[in-house]
Amino acid sequence: MSELVMTPGMKARIAGRLLLLQARWDTARMQGSGFAYALDPWLAACWAAEPEALAAARRRHLEYFNTHPIAAWIVAGAVCRQEAAAAALSGPARDAAIARIRSLKTGLAASLAGLYDSFFWGALRPASALAGILAAQAAYHAGSTRAPAWAAATALLVYNAPAFAARAYGLRRGLAEGERAVLELTRLPVQAWILALRRATVAGAMASFAVGAGLLGGGDRLTAALTFAAGLILTWRGVSPLAQLGFAGLGGMAAAAVGLWP
Repeated sequence: MSELVMTPGMKARIAGRLLLLQARWDTARMQGSGFAYALDPWLAACWAAEPEALAAARRRHLEYFNTHPIAAWIVAGAVCRQEAAAAALSGPARDAAIARIRSLKTGLAASLAGLYDSFFWGALRPASALAGILAAQAAYHAGSTRAPAWAAATALLVYNAPAFAARAYGLRRGLAEGERAVLELTRLPVQAWILALRRATVAGAMASFAVGAGLLGGGDRLTAALTFAAGLILTWRGVSPLAQLGFAGLGGMAAAAVGLWP
């Protein structure tokens, strides 16, 4: 039996379903249900001639699965490639291929989660928020009354342009090369990119604050500087947002008590 080749239409179906990966998230299976839903059209095509094998394939992909939502795309591509290969085999060779699919999915999900978390959530997301702030400041100084809209649009664009590119790249490379695509990914200087992006974000945040504080008066400027410094320190120390809100309230009361803030 020859190995099935995925058509562009099938790729589009899987891509559309992967966007809903976490729509059915639960604590027992995490993203397992969403991952199985995304792969189901391809599983139905691979195992169309064997209903029992199709049911088994659906069950094994309903098992626990958890990774970064963008990393799931390259995992899905590699798993789809392996499912097609397993369906073309028979006997012990098929059993070994199916066991390999389980270990491959688990191993890739765990190894890629930290890398994608660090880049997309730890570096790109703060950078996109900063880009939105800078866009709002530029719009305000240009006299626009739609500064918030510019901020939202810019932040979404800065985050989602590389995010969707990474999704498409991951699915395509995973389908074409399987595990080798992940090895190629780990050779990229991602840690250097993360460090550079974080440094640029800190520098940009300071520049943005300087522009904003320059419009304030003496007492207000001091209050803003203290608030900004406290926010940076609390964020770097890993303090929760709720605790940060409490500290901000206490800081405001203290500033009012000494006459720094009306």
